[in-house]
Amino acid sequence: MKNWFESWFDSPYYHILYKERDDQEAKLFLDHLIQFLKPANGARILDVACGKGRHALYLNEKGFDVTGFDLSPENIEYDQQYENEKLSFFIHDMREVFRVNYFDCVFNLFSSFGYFEKERDHTLTIRANAESLKEGGILVLDFMNSVKVKSRLVAEESKTMDGISFRIQKKIENGSILKKISFTDGGKEYEFCERLRLFTREDFEKYFSQYNLSIVRVAGDYMLNAFDEQHSERLILIARKN
Repeated sequence: MKNWFESWFDSPYYHILYKERDDQEAKLFLDHLIQFLKPANGARILDVACGKGRHALYLNEKGFDVTGFDLSPENIEYDQQYENEKLSFFIHDMREVFRVNYFDCVFNLFSSFGYFEKERDHTLTIRANAESLKEGGILVLDFMNSVKVKSRLVAEESKTMDGISFRIQKKIENGSILKKISFTDGGKEYEFCERLRLFTREDFEKYFSQYNLSIVRVAGDYMLNAFDEQHSERLILIARKN
């Protein structure tokens, strides 16, 4: 039986529901990261859980040598049409090391973390990210601000996309936010689930210290303004491999 993230992220309905994601906001975030990190032209960047490649493609346009991986075969098949000498995509599990001491930067963006039920799997993911970096390399992990998410949780909402009415129910359970997504299409009923662990800044600090990662900046939005636990939309950690 597949994990929720294997079936949901590989479903066409995932991309229908979230088709309005702001690509300009994503590009602006990357512009601010590049300005802050100042990676060398042609630097090797790994895009973890790259999805349909919006971050990887833009980074490649900026002149970087970019590798993206994702667990979804459908996503990677889509991404591979854009490959070139400095852009490549692979099917890969984020819990496993991809290449050792190879990348100048590893980007884990848009809350592409916290999918697993076992603590060990989250630890393995951080370890894999750290081991992929060269000495002195940079990890950027962009996550939701769990404190604010919990304080403003909307238990139920509906959203219509491409003529499909999605019913979305959310609740907090055992330290995770659970989102149940149900809808009918073509006379058939569907139900998918999302589960994300509600990690805090302190949780990430503990993980990073285990794998020789020193945090150099904690930001709360895509402009890289300072993190405020009560008000920030995001929790963005930038760490250097010692």
